[in-house]
Amino acid sequence: MRSERRAGVTLVEAAAIGSVLGIVLAVVIPTFVRELRTSKVEEASAVLTLLHERTAAYYSRKHGALSHCLPEPAGPAPAETSVDAVEVELGAEGIPGAATWAALELELTRPLRYRYELIPLRAGCDVRVRPGESLFVLRATGDLDGDGRMSRFERVATVDEEGRVVPHGVLFVRDRME
Repeated sequence: MRSERRAGVTLVEAAAIGSVLGIVLAVVIPTFVRELRTSKVEEASAVLTLLHERTAAYYSRKHGALSHCLPEPAGPAPAETSVDAVEVELGAEGIPGAATWAALELELTRPLRYRYELIPLRAGCDVRVRPGESLFVLRATGDLDGDGRMSRFERVATVDEEGRVVPHGVLFVRDRME
């Protein structure tokens, strides 16, 4: 006598497969969403760090016979934010502060979700500030989920005892994830 085995899955086997699949999805999906949000937030921090470095270099460089110059205000650029990152050349004609972005030699090779601003707190060249006094503010604002509520990141720069431009305090964040 031959025993016949039926092809297929029993109810118990299907329940076990469903349970394992549910557990895997319960772990993977929240991690994926968190990583996606974190990558969006990291853009602002990375670009503000680069912008700080470029503005500090501009301040320290000689401008003819003068030194310690601050560029004109720039931004917000791009004029609009986007939930999806968009390619923008900040030094292009029509971009708010294009001449300043170009003077800073700011080259961003990544698509942007935020709009960026440089707000000098002193004007022109031969700028002199006391150590610890604020020199400029860098700002990034963006609507990461399209709900109209903006996340804002700010970095303030001061001058240290040796006359170097340094970040003041921590990166200010309002509504990080909206």
